[in-house]
Amino acid sequence: MPSPAFRPAPRSAPGARLARALCALLAAACAAPAFAGAADAPTREQLASEGRDLSPEEWQALVGGRTVWYRISGEVWGRESYRAEPGRVTFQFPDGECLEASWSYVEPWFCFDFGEALGGGPPHCFRHIRHAETLWALSRSGEPQSIDRIDSTPLTCGVDPTS
Repeated sequence: MPSPAFRPAPRSAPGARLARALCALLAAACAAPAFAGAADAPTREQLASEGRDLSPEEWQALVGGRTVWYRISGEVWGRESYRAEPGRVTFQFPDGECLEASWSYVEPWFCFDFGEALGGGPPHCFRHIRHAETLWALSRSGEPQSIDRIDSTPLTCGVDPTS
């Protein structure tokens, strides 16, 4: 996912949004959730080797009908609102803009397809991992994202999610 300083390009420039998102995904640094210090954050390698991948059934049981909050470098990066039925999600960027996606699972990857909203291209894939009782999202090449919380807070698109 893009860095907290990222501000999405206007909807009229989906290619620019994708380029920024992909560049930031590769460069983003991650901190542990708010209740842990940055020194406590596991490395990408630790998550991959020591963490336990969640199955799609486990993930859906945790997130179905709920909202997942992600942090990068201790800052709210965005939120995802999952439908009660599997396969659909709304992602909200830090500025409040929302994008719809479908998701699927090909072990061990949860892949999110935003279609033309991000200029087309391949889906964005992540492993959902439990490490030391904390949940993480680990992309194929970027840094880990801490999952700060999962709750029933609804998304209000167009409104800053940090408030």
